[in-house]
Amino acid sequence: VFPVSPGSIVYKSRPTVLTEFLGLKKDGLHVGDLPQPALKNVLDPTRLLQKHLAIMAISGAGKSYTVAVLLEELLKRTPEQGRLGIVVIDPHGEYSSFAEDEIFQEMTEVIKGSFIQIAVPRLSAYQIKEFAPDMTEVQVRELDRCLKIWRKRKQAFSLKELRDTISQNENIGKGTKEALISRLLALEHTTFFGYEENPDFNKLLMPGKLIVFDLSEILSAFNKQLLTTYICRRLFDLRTQKRVPPFLLVIEEAHQFCPEGTAISKRIIETIAREGRKFFASLCLISQRPVRLSSTALSQCNTHLIMRIRNPNDLDHIALTSEGIDRASLKMLPDLEVGEALLVGNAVNYPIFFRIRRRLSRPSKFELTLEEAARAFEGQNSQTIN
Repeated sequence: VFPVSPGSIVYKSRPTVLTEFLGLKKDGLHVGDLPQPALKNVLDPTRLLQKHLAIMAISGAGKSYTVAVLLEELLKRTPEQGRLGIVVIDPHGEYSSFAEDEIFQEMTEVIKGSFIQIAVPRLSAYQIKEFAPDMTEVQVRELDRCLKIWRKRKQAFSLKELRDTISQNENIGKGTKEALISRLLALEHTTFFGYEENPDFNKLLMPGKLIVFDLSEILSAFNKQLLTTYICRRLFDLRTQKRVPPFLLVIEEAHQFCPEGTAISKRIIETIAREGRKFFASLCLISQRPVRLSSTALSQCNTHLIMRIRNPNDLDHIALTSEGIDRASLKMLPDLEVGEALLVGNAVNYPIFFRIRRRLSRPSKFELTLEEAARAFEGQNSQTIN
């Protein structure tokens, strides 16, 4: 690329030429518009999502708004265009508004974290170890033997009954027995384990349907990670067996669930990041702190949508992990306005700056201004008093 020589005649490019040059698609996902020239940023779903997408920005730059626009575009697609199942891990309840929207409510199901139940009879010893990673191989072996006892009985059982079986088994050493019971008791106290699965993942995910797992009422970070581990594992296992449709898994606050450090949900998220493309299990990671996000997972996201970021550590991390981004573009990131974004990677032929389009769905409660939230609170209180 080199500058035009002084005095040269410059012709304005036709939209069709620019569309082909940038790698846009006429019937793709309209997520925004290019300011100069006026051109719709319509992206090829396969190029954007199949090799995974990362959306990164500081708080308040418009990440969740952008995701809402992306969800709208996916939900608007027809069977002829190809529809994905969509699952959102929502730690703050930002996407529950889709279930209240006139356009999208019939396509949306919101599942509260407190209603999720993990069926113990479905779990293997190694799957239980996934929730308690400090479990030793000896403990896993003894747990597996006790699970086989119950499976031979062909009866439903919970963690309590499994604990009782371990406690009464005289062939298990005292130290192993106490450690196993302690770990199972800790899992039992989460209240997420029971006799049957709820919801039934075999019937949950459908093409063109949005499933929002609202974890906002769960305060424990460990419990959120535990549920995320189970959701991701079940979805990926069912997809590898082709029992659910191709899907997009959106994980908000991804640095909490797949950090550079330790988290029980990290392993399965990294597995989907590495292997999901082969099974059409796509991943969208959203984070306000890219430097804290697993480099393994982030490196597998071949498209990055980057909004305003000011932290020097995050900018340096983006420079190392985002293919195709140059120093000039990197320097512009701290000055982007709310709703402006840089798109780099597999989704487009060249990096492009664009503005996110206006969303069609009902705004999230988090999009209120401070004054609007204060007025709403006073209005609710006055009604209660009256």
